[in-house]
Amino acid sequence: MRNFISVFIIVVVVVLVINIDIDKNDSFSSNNNDDEKQGDRIASVLDNAWDEFGLFSFEIGDTDPIIRIVMDETKSELQLKKYLEENVNKTDLNQYNIEITKKSLHEVETESFMMEVSVIVSDYLQENNYHDVDIYAPSIEPTPILKISIPKSSTRSSENIKKELEDVLASKSAELPNKDISYEIQVIEHIDESTIESDAVISDVVEDFQGTANHLIISSTDIFKGNGIYKMSWEQPSDSKDYKFHVTNNTGTNVTVQIQQSSHTQTYNLVANGSTTWVQSEASSGDHTIMVTTSDGSIFKGDVFVSRSDVPLNQLERI
Repeated sequence: MRNFISVFIIVVVVVLVINIDIDKNDSFSSNNNDDEKQGDRIASVLDNAWDEFGLFSFEIGDTDPIIRIVMDETKSELQLKKYLEENVNKTDLNQYNIEITKKSLHEVETESFMMEVSVIVSDYLQENNYHDVDIYAPSIEPTPILKISIPKSSTRSSENIKKELEDVLASKSAELPNKDISYEIQVIEHIDESTIESDAVISDVVEDFQGTANHLIISSTDIFKGNGIYKMSWEQPSDSKDYKFHVTNNTGTNVTVQIQQSSHTQTYNLVANGSTTWVQSEASSGDHTIMVTTSDGSIFKGDVFVSRSDVPLNQLERI
């Protein structure tokens, strides 16, 4: 009887040890699953959908909770979303917003081709220390164009730099992914702001924005932004609730003017070759940003002024 009890106790101990070991393994496996990033799990599902839904690219944000997907315009966006809902853990999927952009295969191939062109040009400019030559993000609509800008004071003419870059690209044609895409290089001369006398940039608008009650905090003149985006920020103090901002649009296209403060964005429209002053009342303290963008991504040329006021201003002023 004692022998039977001893054997029984040994068996029970062995079973307990095995169970404990199994529990540890289960716990370790569970911890591994928990450590696996949500983004990796979603990426695996999207990888499996690449051909079926004509995916060109996807990006899963690390800091911003957005899944950005570029897909073939001939495929169904609704079916892709349904596929994700059925194959991605709901807890994972609920952490993200989904942004889907549909493009044609030709558009994607053209974008890839133009990015390769811009990389070749950028590398060449750096290797040859062409520090006064700026290259901007290529555009593909209505035709593929790579824009380059040089100051008018440059010793190189726009014709010479264009010919030089065309020759470089011709010698690197074997590195480009598609030989059937035609494109254009545009070289534009701009005014070197360092050569402008300070008196020359003082206009009636600037004078209007200055005074005992006004504090001119942004004064950007003869702006030349090849990517079509101007952006500048300032700190609005708590003891000042009003400011006015002025934009002169010297381009042949409409522009959008945005004022960003905290999580709020106000949007205004300005016509081609137009000029307008707006007033912001009851402004919150902290960081404020003014951003001007062209409607078609073309070069933005113009002036931007922002003036903080110590006294209340009218809701809207135009000049």
